[in-house]
Amino acid sequence: MQNLDSSLLEESRGDLFTPNQFRATLGAHGMYDGLRFVVRLSPRVHDLIAELPNGIGFQSDVSFEHVQAFSTYLHETIHWWQHVGSTCGLMLSLSYPAQTHANLNHLNKFLEKVGPVKSVLEFSATQQGKPSPENPGGLSNIIVNNQFDIEAYRFIATNPERAVPLVNDKMFESVGHAYHIALTNGVWLLASTFDRELSHLPDPRDWEQEFRNLREAREEGSYYGSPVTLSPLGAFHIFEGQARFSQLQYLHFASGGKFDWDEAEKAGMMSTVYTAAFEGFLAQSKLERPATIDHPVVGLFLLICDITINSGEGFPFPIWSPKTFITDADPGMRFLHLSAAVRMFCPETASAITRYNATEYEEVSSSLCEALKLFSPINNCRAMELMVTECKLAKECLKLHDIGQAAPLNLPIQVLFGQFASFARDKLEYPHVICWPGAAMAGRFRDESSMGVFSRQSPMFIDRAEDEMIVPVIRAV
Repeated sequence: MQNLDSSLLEESRGDLFTPNQFRATLGAHGMYDGLRFVVRLSPRVHDLIAELPNGIGFQSDVSFEHVQAFSTYLHETIHWWQHVGSTCGLMLSLSYPAQTHANLNHLNKFLEKVGPVKSVLEFSATQQGKPSPENPGGLSNIIVNNQFDIEAYRFIATNPERAVPLVNDKMFESVGHAYHIALTNGVWLLASTFDRELSHLPDPRDWEQEFRNLREAREEGSYYGSPVTLSPLGAFHIFEGQARFSQLQYLHFASGGKFDWDEAEKAGMMSTVYTAAFEGFLAQSKLERPATIDHPVVGLFLLICDITINSGEGFPFPIWSPKTFITDADPGMRFLHLSAAVRMFCPETASAITRYNATEYEEVSSSLCEALKLFSPINNCRAMELMVTECKLAKECLKLHDIGQAAPLNLPIQVLFGQFASFARDKLEYPHVICWPGAAMAGRFRDESSMGVFSRQSPMFIDRAEDEMIVPVIRAV
């Protein structure tokens, strides 16, 4: 393999729990900061990418050193896509402002009744008697519980192995409750900004009685004290697997097939953090380990990652089956069920992805989603297309996004939704480019539309190699 340089290949993580640091990263070759929407690259990767001509995906005369550097940028850009372009990522990104919005009125009432007391958690612990929304004890209890429930959701969804202390805490209600509270507040946050009449977004009040019924029936995962089943995988593992295997495919196709599993191993790109999801996929599907990186099984794995992080239950569609809500919404459970569906219902999908095109994306994703009665990612994109066509404020948000602007009302929400709607629009037209960017950007399956998509959906901010400045990325219109 020509000039394989592991020092150019990504070796960091891109989840929501990131260090408080703004500078070109020196401890890794690339990093995505999920709280600030910043891609950080090592100075050397910065320098190599700066030397590249436009359209690197189609160039045959650039060095493999440059290809490796670009693969790291691709890896980190995929993390950006995951956080702002998937329904799972959007709800996780919204969960931080949702905590504030969920408690704002309660905090104002608390200030009126109690005053500027800190901490609310300690105050709540001192209260006796039956709590009520109208008394200080009840208000403090609501504030603390909202904060805790959404925090629990984030850990269960992304890193279930790190959620154990939370689910063992006496404040923890249930897995279903955590997802219900987080998703409900995420939808209310969007509704308060774009759709106050809930003409296009689902109405979370419609779910209340169903979840109450599950709690009263003591369905596992739905009541206080219920046994807690956590997935061995979370969104973090799926995010990293999707980004890494897309990067591997880019290197494979850009090298004319010379970069394969042996080279990936030698470069240190196959550590557990990047392969855990793939191993789980193989175990559940009972498929043999593919011989090459361009094998249909790798394409299927990436497609299942894509379906996994794009649940439509609760957003943008109503929750149609509350009883299966946890496994429909939890990324780890959803991923394992989709992987098992290959073996149980859709064995033909194991060999179906050979051209990495839009037709294969729609056919295979439809087969898997229909087998498990799930909304497909394309269904989600069509729902967004309808919303930005018929909902005035959502339409204005996307229009402003397209010219690099955002309305001042709930500015962070405007920015997030504008990016999400833009991504959904591109995904509806180019689903294969977003699902299999490595194949679309180089080699025999390259698609000229991929560079336009990549530019339009570039990260919002990137660090600068020479100093600590964070600068906006200039995108194609």
